[in-house]
Amino acid sequence: MSQSHDPNAEQREFWRAAAVWVDQQERLDAQLAHIGVAAMDAVDGLPSAARVLDVGCGCGQTSLQWSERVSGSVLGVDISEPLVEVARRRAAEHSAAYPEAAPISFAVADAQTADIAGLATESAADNGSFAGFDVVFSRLGVMFFADSVAAFVNLRSATRPGGQLSFVCWQRARNNPWLVSVNKAVLGIVEMPSSDGPAVDPFAFADPDHVQGILGAAGWSDIAIEPHDTELVFSGGGTLEETVDFAMDLGIARRALAGHPPEVHAQVRDAVTAVLAPRETPAGVVFPAATWIATARN
Repeated sequence: MSQSHDPNAEQREFWRAAAVWVDQQERLDAQLAHIGVAAMDAVDGLPSAARVLDVGCGCGQTSLQWSERVSGSVLGVDISEPLVEVARRRAAEHSAAYPEAAPISFAVADAQTADIAGLATESAADNGSFAGFDVVFSRLGVMFFADSVAAFVNLRSATRPGGQLSFVCWQRARNNPWLVSVNKAVLGIVEMPSSDGPAVDPFAFADPDHVQGILGAAGWSDIAIEPHDTELVFSGGGTLEETVDFAMDLGIARRALAGHPPEVHAQVRDAVTAVLAPRETPAGVVFPAATWIATARN
């Protein structure tokens, strides 16, 4: 498929190859769960039988959480096949344990270009009928589109009149030392190799005026972007050594250290440990974290 037909082809390839996100799924969920819940709580007047679209659902935690909040249905979409495979397995286990939860289905799809209404109609969870989602939601999954306006137009087209959008995204990097401090420690010893891969910028929506402009251009109304400052337990808890393992496995450390000898890995590990150790608490390594919660209506 040509780039013109698949504008997020590089993103698709990046996330298809990101097995580390599967390996670290439990720790990532523990680290981020409360941030997603805050964006769920921002939805106003949610009908109990709501249909929910979970954009960038990853390994499915947020879809499972939504299934316990509504009695309608939940459709999770993500561009990564490996992540969706995990989500489907978890959903099957969850449904067996919580039969009263809303039905969940998943699709490997690009939310910028996919026929989302068609996916909902086809899903077993929606019983072959679809009148538009009541809620479009995302936890840190909407910052990577090649054309953000087109993506939010597409999402709005699958939302019922009056339906709501709620997502959470990171504020500026300087307000999120949990990531910046580790990156600085790594890059103080090794250089980041050049890459022909996609731009994967978790802070792409850090400017609230930029986000406001995207949503307005996409036709959403009643747009609100509110700060949500919190704490983040790096890697979801555990010992300092386990947290350093997590930091070395994710982000730029893994990529920057590729091809370097063991002694350089050891130097970087020492530098990362020095950054994380002062933040160690009985609950784990704790940092401040800053996000935006964006809400809007169709």
